[in-house]
Amino acid sequence: MKLLLDIGNSRIKWAWLDERGRLSGFGGIDHRSATIDEIANANWSDWPGPEQIIVSSVAAEARWRKLSDWCLQHWRQTPLRVVSVASQCGVMNAYTQPHELGSDRWAAMIGAHHLSHADTCIIDCGTAITVDFLEASGRHLGGYIIPGLSLMQRSLAQGTAVNPASSSSGPAIENSINAGQSTAACIEQGVLLAAASLIESSCEKMKMRTGRSFAYLFTGGDAEVVSAASVNDAERRFEPHLVLLGLAQIEKEIVKSSKQES
Repeated sequence: MKLLLDIGNSRIKWAWLDERGRLSGFGGIDHRSATIDEIANANWSDWPGPEQIIVSSVAAEARWRKLSDWCLQHWRQTPLRVVSVASQCGVMNAYTQPHELGSDRWAAMIGAHHLSHADTCIIDCGTAITVDFLEASGRHLGGYIIPGLSLMQRSLAQGTAVNPASSSSGPAIENSINAGQSTAACIEQGVLLAAASLIESSCEKMKMRTGRSFAYLFTGGDAEVVSAASVNDAERRFEPHLVLLGLAQIEKEIVKSSKQES
């Protein structure tokens, strides 16, 4: 069994990959208030040693080094860190400097291409909200990044006297974004409208550029909320484990390449 790890800005997610390419044992935890050692000792110490560890990490370098040290100490395995490249698993990177694309976005696009060879707008609603456009052929057309819902709210708290925490709940999941009637509601609806507007306007621009419509593929913790706020009639799907699915495809290509070289 091989272990797949997705280390984001806020959460670590994992899954096991068997020899038939099937994923199981999905899990995850917020890593912002705990060290890698604490997380690993509490969640992974009883696991059998994996055959291989494939990692996407966009967290601070210190987190990656701690993870690598823990895996080497406990499992005698050095994790393989995924780096975005010009082309992999049928996906072609739009970046002029391919390695600058976040490995989570890269893996998510590969996962999306594996799920459906269709024109797709991939929307990851996490600490940041990223929007990437992928043609059915696998060609990446570029994307957009804005702060996520919570990050936008916190930026207001840091830069103004406004206190977003006065609200008792997050944005409601509904099909319209109403103007707020309290400061907290104005903030919640405002950041949600910003996210939904980015998705809708960028999809419209891409449709004008290519002459094609793009289906929505949502992932990330705020995916359901942001999806409900978008009123476009585009086909939409959810895949909570999109990055891990992409890592599974990358692992398959690594194995294939190593067999060809040998």
